[in-house]
Amino acid sequence: MRITLCCKQFVQRGGAETFLVNFARCLLEDGHQVKVLSPHIETHLDGIETARLDVPRAPRALRDLALARASGAALAAEDADVTFSDQRCWGAQVVRLGGGVQRAYVRQRDRSYRGLAPFVLNRLHRALSPRERIRIYVEDRLYAGEGPRRAIANSDMVRRQVIAHYPRVREHVGVVYNGADTDRFTPRLKDLHRLAVRRELGISPGALVLIFVGHDWRRKGLYTVIEALGILALKPMPRPVFAIVVGRGQTRKARAHARRRGVAERLRFVGTDRPDRYYGAADVLTLPSYYDPCANVTFEALACGLPVLTSVFNGAYELLTPGRNGFYVNDASDAAQLAGFVEHYLDEGRLAEGSEAARALAEERPLSRMYGELLAEVRAAGQARA
Repeated sequence: MRITLCCKQFVQRGGAETFLVNFARCLLEDGHQVKVLSPHIETHLDGIETARLDVPRAPRALRDLALARASGAALAAEDADVTFSDQRCWGAQVVRLGGGVQRAYVRQRDRSYRGLAPFVLNRLHRALSPRERIRIYVEDRLYAGEGPRRAIANSDMVRRQVIAHYPRVREHVGVVYNGADTDRFTPRLKDLHRLAVRRELGISPGALVLIFVGHDWRRKGLYTVIEALGILALKPMPRPVFAIVVGRGQTRKARAHARRRGVAERLRFVGTDRPDRYYGAADVLTLPSYYDPCANVTFEALACGLPVLTSVFNGAYELLTPGRNGFYVNDASDAAQLAGFVEHYLDEGRLAEGSEAARALAEERPLSRMYGELLAEVRAAGQARA
């Protein structure tokens, strides 16, 4: 089949962008004729045609709209059997909803602001921000009329949210979960990095080490993790508990929150370089997110043999078996429940069992399975058109 992919960037950096490059490669290997339309192309693969998508220059607040309009016009002119895009583009027959549902994201993001003043200021900013309104408009238009022939959510949580906000596409929404890179992320990282990284960070070999990975620390639940550490600090523990924070965020604010909870010395902020080293030094992933369609770090941690503590607002929670390969909180701000789950893994026997079960789950969900299921969706869309 002739398949055209449309995206904001075609580059090999960042989770969403790398996905598109790898998916284009999979389509080519499956025997299809592949073309990529994008305003920003850095990656060129043998056998894949690339064409620059002409997006008019626009103020920052209007860039999402400019991209959506340009992609809609370009895809309408394409002579392809199937067109595929992410949700930032209009006009594709198959759309992957990697970013979830904007309306659901906004509602959950609002809940992540603690205290009356931050909550009110956030709501005021949202009411006055043209960019916020435009993103909602772009999403509404995506599903207007007949909408895409197929919308692919990356979790059942996202599928339910799409149907709740856009019920007319109920019969056209499927689910393909993200996958784990089981070659790059592996329990062997513990053998390579555990002792050296812990020594570097001043963490004892026998400590229980949590890892938090993400950039939007408030939305991803870092403050709940800090509060859980504060709860644990008030109890007699068989061994100390530390947390490694990987990613960019408001470090000064996070440190201040930790000082107020009496656990500043239990946090290690390490930036964004070499996350694999820190997975190797850790025991458990903690990500009590307020909204994540299906967090990739969930799969990375599982592949490393780390049980996952997350929330029901991270779509990947649907794959977990509580008490086996992790737990999930029903409220992303429930530090007490999160602390209880951390205590579960203070027992070394439970931790060892959880580690084995985590890796087993990752092996059930490799990247090859994700790409295979997406290929099947594209083939089905092409056959339906024929």
